Amino acid sequence: MTNPVTILGADGQPMKKMAASFASPRSGGVGSLGGSLAGWSPRLRSADDRFSTGRDRMVARVRDLVDSNGWLSGAVQRQVDEAIGANFRFNWNPDLNALGLDRDWAKEFVAETESAFHNYANDPRRPLDAGGRLNLAGILGLGFRHRMGEGDAVALAHWLPKRPFEYSTSIQVVDPDRLSNPFGKFNAESLRNGIEINGYGAPVAYHFRSRHPNDPWSMSNQTWNRINARTKWGRARVIHFFEMEQAGQTRGRGLLGPAIEKIKVADDYERSEQEAALINAIFAAFIESPFDKTIMDEVTEEDGAISQYQQDRSAYAAENPVLFGGSKVHRLFAGESFNFNHGNRDNAAFQVFISNALRHAATALGQSYEEFANDWSGTNYSSARAAMLKSWKFLTTRRGHFANGFATPIFALWLEEHISKGKITLPPGAKRFWENPAAWCRGSWIGPGRGWVDPVKEANASQIRMENNLSTLQTEAAEQGQDYREILDQRARERDEFEERGLAYPGGDQTQVTYVEDQNGDTVSAHVSRLEDIGRRAQMRGN
Repeated sequence: MTNPVTILGADGQPMKKMAASFASPRSGGVGSLGGSLAGWSPRLRSADDRFSTGRDRMVARVRDLVDSNGWLSGAVQRQVDEAIGANFRFNWNPDLNALGLDRDWAKEFVAETESAFHNYANDPRRPLDAGGRLNLAGILGLGFRHRMGEGDAVALAHWLPKRPFEYSTSIQVVDPDRLSNPFGKFNAESLRNGIEINGYGAPVAYHFRSRHPNDPWSMSNQTWNRINARTKWGRARVIHFFEMEQAGQTRGRGLLGPAIEKIKVADDYERSEQEAALINAIFAAFIESPFDKTIMDEVTEEDGAISQYQQDRSAYAAENPVLFGGSKVHRLFAGESFNFNHGNRDNAAFQVFISNALRHAATALGQSYEEFANDWSGTNYSSARAAMLKSWKFLTTRRGHFANGFATPIFALWLEEHISKGKITLPPGAKRFWENPAAWCRGSWIGPGRGWVDPVKEANASQIRMENNLSTLQTEAAEQGQDYREILDQRARERDEFEERGLAYPGGDQTQVTYVEDQNGDTVSAHVSRLEDIGRRAQMRGN
């Protein structure tokens, strides 16, 4: 039997066994302590520590890039246009059952109320905007732009009864830079980043600077206004929207923050290449002189030697012009040579580097590279549609969150006033606004349409989805930024006008509209079928 080998340490004693580690030093798992991650030791940080530290510097950098970088400026503008557009509309669909209302009431008041809100929100006098400059889409577009860049969309809800308008509700979008702790106080348990919170983290009040912190005319005249988050009965006084990424967060983070380093480096790189190309174009040729460092060291020992040399060169060039045809040929001084600048510059990696930076920025904004860079040169129908659908999912999610958190509260402010003014007749037993505001404010927002890559293919697909009960006219119309009820109303008006003129309405005799109602009797969709298809299906059932 072989005796076990004993390993001795430096002191001549047997070495002790080491305790088993919970993770191998070279492991790349959760408990990794060494290897390639040995120097990476980030600390755990709270939400406000993560997103508030260095916020001003980050926001300033993002704004500077958006102002100066064409890629980023265009991408942000496209995102606002695609999410909000020029006409952001509300399709009101109150919960009739929860409110104690019926379908007859809805027929009378739903369309009427939608029309009243639309008219007030888009009045050319701009009464919805406290500053009298923006309609509803402008207010929402500005808020969405702030949400993208700074992470927060902030607005104040004002009550201005002395104005010559039907409603007193008005909205003022506020620069998030003005939301801050009074007089530079440090964050505390109940005051963080300009927001007072209670023990549950709910906002109690907001502190706003009277002016932007860097307005040059107000540097020495800054005051802070404390505004309660809500009135005693629940009406919002401050609308603050941001997307929470960590529990306990009180301010948002812009979408562009993670990508600004790569965009800035790419911007500097592109500028350097442009300058190099410009220099190569300007300096087409040069004269090489033998007046090198050695000669310079020698002549500098004699006063005025360099000046005399340059004077001799200039005088020689002026006194000895040579014309060849219509061109002037410069006769060189003794020892000089004439060389052309061929502009050979190796920038093969330039396009790859720029594309990589643009992909980072596109991912941060939730866009495809093709949309961000407006480069569709390497795409076909399938890849273009796949890229559009991927971006559309991101956009509709962002739009939905923003609409629920910023647009719907604006509608709620107006609707409360609309009801309190007696514009809506409530039957006995119906819920008042503050008894169930969620049921009163239920509905969906319709923004710009998704668009079509191939209109024929996608229109056919839309028709197939409706015929197989996989979609509704409401859904299909909303995807294209339309209200299906407006479409039906317009088609009815067009049909009447065609009949008045004795003309055949296109497709009028070939289609049938079937209305689908929910359990409350509300019309939720309209199904359009071709009569020849209906007849064919009926014949098949008869056989």
